[in-house]
Amino acid sequence: MSENILDIGKWKEMVCLYNCFFITYFIDILLNYIYSFIHKYMVLYPFLNNVLTIYGEFDNPVEGDTNQNDYDVLCDQIVRTSNADLGKHKNVCMKLMRNLGHRSINSNFLYPKQERCNVLYNWIYNSIKKHSIPWNVIIKCYEDYTTLKNVMNNKYICPYYSYDDTYEEPINIIMLQIFESSMDIIKDNFIDKNNSINLRCKSYVCELVNLYNIMNSRYCLNLDENDIKRKSTCDILKNFKTAYMLFLFGDKNLNDNIPSLDNVEKEYTKKCLPSKPEVPSNAPRDNDVLELPSLPVDSGEKINVFPFPSPLNGEKPGSSTSSTVSTAIGTLAGASSILALLYKVTQNFI
Repeated sequence: MSENILDIGKWKEMVCLYNCFFITYFIDILLNYIYSFIHKYMVLYPFLNNVLTIYGEFDNPVEGDTNQNDYDVLCDQIVRTSNADLGKHKNVCMKLMRNLGHRSINSNFLYPKQERCNVLYNWIYNSIKKHSIPWNVIIKCYEDYTTLKNVMNNKYICPYYSYDDTYEEPINIIMLQIFESSMDIIKDNFIDKNNSINLRCKSYVCELVNLYNIMNSRYCLNLDENDIKRKSTCDILKNFKTAYMLFLFGDKNLNDNIPSLDNVEKEYTKKCLPSKPEVPSNAPRDNDVLELPSLPVDSGEKINVFPFPSPLNGEKPGSSTSSTVSTAIGTLAGASSILALLYKVTQNFI
């Protein structure tokens, strides 16, 4: 009997080792895929390079940083006092201290711009979800950050609050904020004479208009002012609409090509979906017999087939505007830009 128990123990140990090996191997494959994915979108959407570059900086290892020892000592204390997993959470803590500019004299940290803060929020949110980081670790890192800023009498900070507690579908809010802080770059590239850049910008704008519309339809059409979380979400959407309509749609060089956020379904259909070809009056009808010409075996021509994407997080299939608009993401060449990178990849690999 004891031998059987021993055999079962050895079997469990072997299964555990196998699972650990498989998981490690699988993670390596996923990381390589993500890196190639990032490179692909940096090439496809050059106007988003700055966002992707900043995100890459935030996720880089801390090895070689001049303040690495400070991060190590401080995070060792933070993780231990937060009852967190030292081996699992310390590395992310060290990255966060570095990303917040712990004792750095770099102007990017001393006087962070809104664009940088938005990307930082995205990185923090993704890291929390991916590594199950306890809130205490994030809070204590920020306590050190704000204390140092106060000592320096520096009011330029990236304030942090729990997106999960503050907003509905927080990753969508972060995506809209990143878009809003990048409007000047998008605008400059949109009017570029390079037609391929122009189409890519339009694709990206259409994606975010779709995302705005889904969120607005879901949470703001019948808003309960007493629902603080929904109200905060709608405040962000309201600010987004104001900035978009003023800075992008308000530009006479752009408003013929991008949808207005007023009557958004009609505008989106008109400006973001491929137009349907007109049917000639003498075209065959359904009950006519039509002999189709055969196609050459190798004509060299390619037929464009546009993919239909899955609904975004939490979206209910069949809802009025959202179902119409969401199935249209990807109908423009190269669609699914930063959303694919910072939304879909995040969801798939957590």
